[in-house]
Amino acid sequence: MEVDNLVRLATKAMMLCLYVSLPIVLIAALTGLLISFLQAITSLQDQTISYAVKLVVSIAAIAVLAPWGGSAILHFANELIQLAVPT
Repeated sequence: MEVDNLVRLATKAMMLCLYVSLPIVLIAALTGLLISFLQAITSLQDQTISYAVKLVVSIAAIAVLAPWGGSAILHFANELIQLAVPT
């Protein structure tokens, strides 16, 4: 494999990692922001509410987005194998 291919594949792998993880991180961040806003409005100071809701929403987001992320990773792995092992 040539250096150009290795650099391109490494860049693509890092971007794939970002694309797969970014929706879940954004959903968790927005959920935390919304819960914090609601806690500020209602004057609730319990920290476990925020963690519990973020955990449930994050797990639901992972369950919904897992097929998309898995297929993207599988597609990249197939491309990597085809370039690494010529037929």
